[in-house]
Amino acid sequence: MEIRDDYKFLRIKDAFKALHLHVNLIGVIVELGFHTGSDCSCTLKIVDPWHSGSGLPVKFIARTIRALPRVESIGDIVLLSRVKIVLVNGKITALCNEATSSFALFNGKLDEEFIPYQLSPKFQMREHDKNFLSNLREWMITYNFEDGSCCFTPLKDIKEGEYSNLSCLIAHISKDDKDRWYIFVWDGTEMPPCNIVVKSERLPLCVEPEMLPTHVLREFPTYGSVLRIIVEKVSEKQAIHCLQPGQHVKFLNLFFQVNMGLWNATFTPSTKMQYILSREMQVFIPQREKLSSRWNPIARCISPSHSGITGVAHEDAPFVTLMDILTYRNVTAKFRCVVRFVQVRPRDVRNFHDVNGKFKLLAILEDATARIKASLYADEGDKFFGCDPSDEEALAKKLKKLLGGEEMEEVPRNPPWVQCCLFSFYRNKMDQWGSRRFRIFDTWINAS
Repeated sequence: MEIRDDYKFLRIKDAFKALHLHVNLIGVIVELGFHTGSDCSCTLKIVDPWHSGSGLPVKFIARTIRALPRVESIGDIVLLSRVKIVLVNGKITALCNEATSSFALFNGKLDEEFIPYQLSPKFQMREHDKNFLSNLREWMITYNFEDGSCCFTPLKDIKEGEYSNLSCLIAHISKDDKDRWYIFVWDGTEMPPCNIVVKSERLPLCVEPEMLPTHVLREFPTYGSVLRIIVEKVSEKQAIHCLQPGQHVKFLNLFFQVNMGLWNATFTPSTKMQYILSREMQVFIPQREKLSSRWNPIARCISPSHSGITGVAHEDAPFVTLMDILTYRNVTAKFRCVVRFVQVRPRDVRNFHDVNGKFKLLAILEDATARIKASLYADEGDKFFGCDPSDEEALAKKLKKLLGGEEMEEVPRNPPWVQCCLFSFYRNKMDQWGSRRFRIFDTWINAS
């Protein structure tokens, strides 16, 4: 790829030496910031074949948000005309001001046409520009962007109230009724279990208002945690169109927090997205192979450790995750899993039995992949606690052990990991999936 003087495109490495000059640049977008509504500006970072560093920052300033670049995908190409090389916060930056500069955005894929999908009013395309676009697209096939200044934290090591960088796969993107967006991301590791500090409210099953439909969950990996990134600000939403399920993306400066015992992350004013070479992407494929046993719906065997607080009547059954259970192909089945009991209803052991003396309890169970509701009913409930129904002290003691503390206490609870057997059933034959429920069976709390 030759740069000829009559084209007047400056190599990015030379732009770092052109302080206060107006120059023309062409580069591949490897990092994308978000629009800031306060001053109608946004930033991105570009590279070319002669600059192997972290890239050149480009700041765009316009009179309206609509005049700012709307990058469709990290890895696309931008042509910049008459941008000024300046210092911004001590860093060499190309300033693209709507009043004096212009730009055009092109798809970065090799076989695409040479037609910009966005260009500013003053931009003038030249025939020779196509040669540069073609050569950059060819170069991108083998290019691997590495910004050595960034360290990435796996989901298993995130901490509440801290900012971290995350390298992950996009599993799903959705929007709720209040125009709030959720980006579901996964890196194959398990997020740390959270202490439960809510004492009165009913805990939700997920961060989003309603659990995703089964056909969507079946596209998720069934092991490792899926983090929800919540997107609420208009400026942040405008960057979501760059993301697609299956993409491998690096997020810089996400803020991690816990609500109702569930992890989520949010964008910050300094959050950016970085480019990942497509050939490096890994594809997650949920494991749903069938074995002959009625107990063994999943081919791979998960062997998480548990506290030993509970016992089950089917020690030979393999462990599965709650996501395996939620997405299992049959409505009815039996499973063995390792979970935490994060909440039960009713909370008062005196109300565990109805007026007819029948045991009724609804629990919220969780593991690293999901939360579900599961009931304990009739004889299975009495078997689970192994107490005389009138022995309220013994019931309360075992419940406290199961929950990791008393639910009404102010101190945070850390429920232990316990094994249990579940079966799924339906309540309406005409709507079997819509009425699918879970029940605990053949499980008991071991004697102290």
